[in-house]
Amino acid sequence: MDISNEQLISWYEEELLIFETHMDNKDYSPFTIENYKRDVLFFLEHLTRKKQEKVELEETKKIHITLFMNELKTKRGNSATTRNRRLTAIRSFYRCLMDYEWVSHNPAAELEAAKEPKGTLPTYLEKEELKAFFHQIETVSQQQHVKRNKIIMGLMAFAGLRVTEIHRLNRSAIHMEKKGITVLGKGNKSRYIPLPRALFDELIDYIQHVRQYPMKGHEDAVFISRRGKRISRRRIQEITERICQSLASELPYEGWKIKRISSHKLRHSFATHLVRDGKDIRTVQELLGHTNLNTTQKYTHVSDEQKERAMDMEVKEYF
Repeated sequence: MDISNEQLISWYEEELLIFETHMDNKDYSPFTIENYKRDVLFFLEHLTRKKQEKVELEETKKIHITLFMNELKTKRGNSATTRNRRLTAIRSFYRCLMDYEWVSHNPAAELEAAKEPKGTLPTYLEKEELKAFFHQIETVSQQQHVKRNKIIMGLMAFAGLRVTEIHRLNRSAIHMEKKGITVLGKGNKSRYIPLPRALFDELIDYIQHVRQYPMKGHEDAVFISRRGKRISRRRIQEITERICQSLASELPYEGWKIKRISSHKLRHSFATHLVRDGKDIRTVQELLGHTNLNTTQKYTHVSDEQKERAMDMEVKEYF
């Protein structure tokens, strides 16, 4: 029987508080702190499931972490990337507790990360697929949210924003003169993004004429939920999922089930089309907010159509 998060938090209240305080002191972003806490709670649920009671963390061994990683792979179907992220969270948790002399060892320290597949191409939407995607927004959205949802999707597909960056976006971060926005990205690093003119105009029109009246404390948020609060990350993901499900149910778009399009894959589409259109890779890196250029390099994949154009040459005279 699964144990609730409330029960786990009551058992490990001090350990989790130490970990959260430690991350906050190191200026981890709220998004990272939330993800790491969720991953650690997921592990603690696995650790305590059999006994249905608190297990002392000092007693945890490498085999416990190994069994958890195996469950993530075989029963949960987690990818190597997801399993490695969760391992990183657990490793950080125990390292923190060691620093504060709560435990004497880190059972996750020597566990090897799963081998992540190399050379896999990011899933993205072709331009015609993007048109179908945006047309479908009107079908699945309530009338008062059509413009809001189109702009949210547009910021991912045509400006490369992450879900968290859209959630955090403030009116005070909009530059009217330059027609762009300042985005707060990973590691609380900010970057300036000039927006396509049509997208910027739609954004301003939404704020001035369509945006719902915000509750107190949410006045600066760009995107407001029907309850007057800053729109949540999960709500943004749900909107994307609903659009994709609607498309997947229509016969001409059966390929959507295979592509499994998500919010993040709209960002992939933005990056892929920039590179295909010949934009400088360093510029793409800056727009995406990548710290490492290697992360951006994955978007330099070549399509079959590009290969066909390159090989459209006259060679008859050689034969």
